[in-house]
Amino acid sequence: MKTALLILVLNSMVYAQGVSLGDAARQERARQKASTGNIKVTVTNETLGTAAALPPAEEPDKAEPGKTDAESAKTPGKGEAKADAKSEAPSDETSWREAFKQARDNAKRAEDRAQVVQLELNKLNMDLLTRSDIYNREGQLNPLIDAKNKELAASEKALEDARQKVTQLEDELRRSGAPIGWSR
Repeated sequence: MKTALLILVLNSMVYAQGVSLGDAARQERARQKASTGNIKVTVTNETLGTAAALPPAEEPDKAEPGKTDAESAKTPGKGEAKADAKSEAPSDETSWREAFKQARDNAKRAEDRAQVVQLELNKLNMDLLTRSDIYNREGQLNPLIDAKNKELAASEKALEDARQKVTQLEDELRRSGAPIGWSR
């Protein structure tokens, strides 16, 4: 009876995984083929998986409430970054469309990364439950599972930030008085 129940639980877990890693890769390849962008990115071991290699997720705020000009002058770089952000604000149709395309691509990339991390976490959990060839499974796999949980939380935070960036761009477009069609 216990064996039948264990087999039933394990089979249901296999089917409950959702999108497989191969399916996610196929979907990403199809999305990249459909993309018309000519963006060339060089990927190296140093830039792979580092936050420094990713484009900034958010623009700096236009003005910080409660902060005087003297305090902003004391903070190096912030005034310069604000001036650059104002000068880089989209002004014509092509720049708005490019900004939206880049923000949506970043959101899609973050979503795909979150899916991949979730699949890797599912695999580790399945290994913890099913593998009997590992001595001290809990001691070896639990730290990996904890690290994946942290990575999943970080990737979900990045996804939320990317979605907020798209929403922020939509608000800026609306405030600028430009046609909403420029966001497509």
